[in-house]
Amino acid sequence: MGILGASGYGGAELLRLLKAHPGVELVGFSSRKHEGRPLSAAWPQLWDERPFASQEEVLERADVLFLALPNGLAMGMVPEALKAGKRVIDLSGDYRLPPDVYEAWYGIPHQSPELYREAVYGLPELHREELRGARLVANPGCYVTAATLALAPLAAMGALRGAMVVGLSGVSGAGREGEGTFFAEVNENLKPYKAGGTHRHIPEMERNLGRLLAQGKPARTHGEVREVRLSFTPHLVPMTRGILVTAQAEVAGDWSQKALEELYRGFYASEPFVRVLAGLPETKGTYASNRVDVKPVYEERTGRILVFAALDNLVKGMAGQAVQNLNLMLGLPEDTALPKEGVWP
Repeated sequence: MGILGASGYGGAELLRLLKAHPGVELVGFSSRKHEGRPLSAAWPQLWDERPFASQEEVLERADVLFLALPNGLAMGMVPEALKAGKRVIDLSGDYRLPPDVYEAWYGIPHQSPELYREAVYGLPELHREELRGARLVANPGCYVTAATLALAPLAAMGALRGAMVVGLSGVSGAGREGEGTFFAEVNENLKPYKAGGTHRHIPEMERNLGRLLAQGKPARTHGEVREVRLSFTPHLVPMTRGILVTAQAEVAGDWSQKALEELYRGFYASEPFVRVLAGLPETKGTYASNRVDVKPVYEERTGRILVFAALDNLVKGMAGQAVQNLNLMLGLPEDTALPKEGVWP
């Protein structure tokens, strides 16, 4: 295994998880910023004095590559990596959307649009069988994973008509060099951002749920998609990590709390990393785990359906999901090296 972009928060979580994985060998990790320096100099929590290698060295040594790079970089590397017989798990947004949609929302010309049709969308709960043996996986991020899994059961049964989604994220979601994340700015502060339907993850959420509306579960990455519209507003919360999503769903049909819970428990009954709660989710409950906690609520007074979902944005929302996809790609037990329990306090 090799990691390109190992100096970001997602790269650090990949290192932590892969170093403890009994079925793989971590042969190299790169960082332009830290090349030649020991790993522990960049990540003091990791006990490893091997140096950061160059990208070229990692590309040569590894059979499977994790690309934990900024949007727009992976698409230039993936074609040569696949030609060289490598398998790739891309943690950026480069292969999650059709190239024309990607270019419209990310503002970046796509350099390898022909590979989009090969990329498998890396949400195991929806695309598990496609991921087995895949060569190229588009690993989804934290907000999209939480929102999709919150609403997936309603979409798969054809009841979802739309939703208003509010997401709250810890500061690590902005990355190690994210703007506006200085302590003095985020401490004692809570703020929305990219409101008004401008967040680039909206079309990804809509596409995921549109697949389920058209196909049910399991869905095919490049199968039929029905139109569904979501409103999404993210908020930055003064905590290190964690995502909490509240989705107010527009649905067809008559509902009750009992019917909702039966739907959700049935839909996720065999999922190793989704827990349908009796109470309400909280981010601390999933801290450092690969789990998603979900709770649907029927609001009898208004007839509305609310769904809450919590996860760790750096594990199930990023690196843990990538390792889960790796396990499926290689035919290993899906939960290998992935914690279901979190850390408390």
